Amino acid sequence: MAWQVKYNAEYHDDWAWSLASKGCTDNEIASAFGVSVRTINRWKKEHVSFLKKLEIGKEAADAKVEAALYKRAIGYEYEETETLLEMDKDGNRKPLKVKKTKKHVPSETMAGMYWLNNRSRKSGAWSQRQDLNVSFDGEQPNVVLYLPDDGRESDD
Repeated sequence: MAWQVKYNAEYHDDWAWSLASKGCTDNEIASAFGVSVRTINRWKKEHVSFLKKLEIGKEAADAKVEAALYKRAIGYEYEETETLLEMDKDGNRKPLKVKKTKKHVPSETMAGMYWLNNRSRKSGAWSQRQDLNVSFDGEQPNVVLYLPDDGRESDD
């Protein structure tokens, strides 16, 4: 019979939070602990503190990704610093020069679309969901497919 890792709240809770906040999945956390995913799932059910730490860690990782996606969707600026080392004609080092350049990362259309699709899921304003209604009239099915109007002319 394989050796079983015993749950230790002081040890496993904080480690689980740390791994989850770095974006690890339950499979990766189980591997780090040397246990199966079934054990992780059992610990979640049996130990509220473990579940809470995992949830908090995963929420922190998700928030980082959301913030990065938002920045890509709207574009952002940053400052790039370059340190220049120059020598005079005799081979002596001149004082270091620091060159700072402002850079602009333009907005990214796909990031904006992804953001809007997911943020407006309830209202459907930017949803790309397609509805398919199927009804049966007698023996022949009557299929109606509603697609969003994309403004293109049809080939009919």
